[in-house]
Amino acid sequence: MFQPKIIRAFSIAAVILSAFGLLISVILAIKGHALLFMGVLSWGLLLWASWIGLKLSSYKLYPEEYKKIAIRIYLIIAAFFLFFFVGLMIGFILSVILLATLWGLKRNYDDWAEQNVVENILPDEGNMDEVAKN
Repeated sequence: MFQPKIIRAFSIAAVILSAFGLLISVILAIKGHALLFMGVLSWGLLLWASWIGLKLSSYKLYPEEYKKIAIRIYLIIAAFFLFFFVGLMIGFILSVILLATLWGLKRNYDDWAEQNVVENILPDEGNMDEVAKN
């Protein structure tokens, strides 16, 4: 349930469901329901969050980290079904929270990966002899 391939499959499903929710909200907003602009914004944020989740599912991470990502992806899928029964404001708040947490995870992983690359490329004084051999 928290393995990368399963998370990737559910991430793709989350992207599709979010795009579908966005499409429905846009159609209803165009038909004159101005209040559904909040739905368009919410689904746009959820689509962005699910896209970040899809990207994160391809990272090489520890199992605990995959679990964090998977939970948020499953919440996006649950939000699709809850959106029809719960008010727009809760959907907007949920979408902002999910986007912020996934974006924060992605930024942390990207920073960590970049830092590891720099540390592996730039030698410190302790391993200059080893670098000179190569």
